[in-house]
Order: sequence, then C-alpha cells, then structure tokens
Amino acid sequence: MVPAVNLSERGHMNPWLGFALCLVFWFAGGLLPAHAETPTRVVIVLSESGPVYQDVVTAFTAALGGKYPVQTRVVAEMSSDEIKSLNAERILIVPVGVRAMRAVHGISGHRAQILSLLVPNATLRALADNAVDDTAVFIDQPPARMLAFTKLILPKAQKVGVVISDEAAAGVRGMATDAERAGLELVAETVRDSEEVPRALQRLLPQVDALLLVPDANVVNENSVRHILIASYRQRIPVIGFSRGLVHAGAVAALVTSPNEIGRQGGLLARQWNPGLGNLPAARYAGQFDLVFNRQVARSLALDLPADEQELAVWHRKLD
Repeated sequence: MVPAVNLSERGHMNPWLGFALCLVFWFAGGLLPAHAETPTRVVIVLSESGPVYQDVVTAFTAALGGKYPVQTRVVAEMSSDEIKSLNAERILIVPVGVRAMRAVHGISGHRAQILSLLVPNATLRALADNAVDDTAVFIDQPPARMLAFTKLILPKAQKVGVVISDEAAAGVRGMATDAERAGLELVAETVRDSEEVPRALQRLLPQVDALLLVPDANVVNENSVRHILIASYRQRIPVIGFSRGLVHAGAVAALVTSPNEIGRQGGLLARQWNPGLGNLPAARYAGQFDLVFNRQVARSLALDLPADEQELAVWHRKLD
C-alpha cells in the first residue's frame, strides 16, 4: 500500500510527493510542442561575398540599429534544405542580389517575410506569384527618371531604344507611357538571351537616338556588354547605363544608387517590420542617386554635359 503523502514537521517534501510531482511534470512535458517558435531574427543571404555585398550588409546592419539579431550567409554555401528551413520560420530573410533572391523565392509557401536588396524591379515582378507580400529596394532607377535623364543629355532626341528579355517585358509597357511624357518614343526589342542581342541591335540602333540599358542579366552581362557598347559607339548612338562600371566601360552616363545607400534604406525598412503581423513597407526605388558621366565618350559624341557642380545640381533637382 502506498503511504499517505504528508509534509514532515521540518517542512521538507515527502519523497513520495517529490516522485509524484516529477511524474506529473514528465507527462506534461510530452504535451508541449517538440520545437519552440524560432526567435525573431533577420537572416541576410548574399549572392556573393565581394565588397559590394559587404557594403550592403554594413549599411543595413547600421540602419537596423540592433533592433533584431542579424545573421549573414552566402547562398553558394547553403543547401536547398537550409533555404527551405529558413523559409519555414517566421523571420525576415534579406536576399542581396538576384542570385540570392531567386534561391529564396524558389521555395514556395514560405512563412518568412522577404526584403530583397540590390535587385531590379522587373526581376522581382517576374516572381510576383511568390512575392505578393514581400518588398525590396531596387538597384535600378524609376523609368520616368531614366527617360528624363536621357532627355537632358539629348534634348533633341526623339526615339530611345531598349533591349529586354521576356522576363522584363512586362515593365516596358509602363516605360512606354513614361517615354511619351518625356517627349520620347520608346522602341523595344525583346530577346530570349544575350546570344540574340547582336541581331537585336542591328535592327534597333538605326532607328533610335539613344540606347537605354536596364539591369536585365539576360541581356546585359559579361558576354554581351562589350558588343553592346562597341556596336552603339560605332553608330554614334549614346548609351545610358545603370552602373558606374558601364560608364567606365563606355556608356556616356548613368544614374546610380550606391550599395551603401541601398543597404541603409533596406535597414530602415527592416526596422518597420512587425514580426507578429508580418507587415513590411511597400517595395520602392532608392530615393538618393548620383549622376555619373564618361566625359571622354561625351566629347567624342559632341554631347554637352554639366560643366560644374552648380550645373550638376540643377540637373539633379530636375530629376528628383
């Protein structure tokens, strides 16, 4: 017969009572979830580990100001199972660059919120089925700003050309409307990949006064960029680019937002993230940008550019 459970006169627990309580807690533990909810955190996933991506991380983390713990990974070092596991958590994933964004969005039905940085608008929109509730700070500029910039460089221009892939084609419809507002006609050539770019340029360049490049990796990449710049220069068609590298390589000009600025704005968006509600601010273009010129190419094409900081400031205000 089991003895009655009583407390001793000294206030110590009867051994049988202790044993009974242990059993209660042991069985109760079996009713608890096997895994507690993952703590709130931000996981940055980089396309590469180079300086540009590190600049984004540094600026993002500084702007976030320690509101959430941050982990940084490189997508090449992650398995698909790891990415899937991250997507299953209620966290904020920050892919930086297109490669990382594609990897993260490649997992359907994710619980995580996604804030993409250093990615083109058109590429994110191509993932719209999986990205409805997600946000971004784009690497490219608003089309209206790019077209207004083209008109400043070439006041007499009437037609501007663009080569795009099928992935970016949806964005061109809005660009055509922006071109009309800038007093330009947009002439577009669509290609499947960069191998079709040379033939597209043969058709396009004789029709236009300028060539506008957009960040579409299916069109502008290491295999095609040299041909694009040389073919355009031979026909004396100015190229308006989207990066400092393109300007250094031979584009006449570009509007550029620095990786630091994109990282900073991403960090400010992340500060507004509500883990409980899953709320994120809407995707956006970066507010700050620089005007970058290749003056040697401009002189060879007889183009007038801002002569000093005062004129440059006037152009900048017109594009704000």
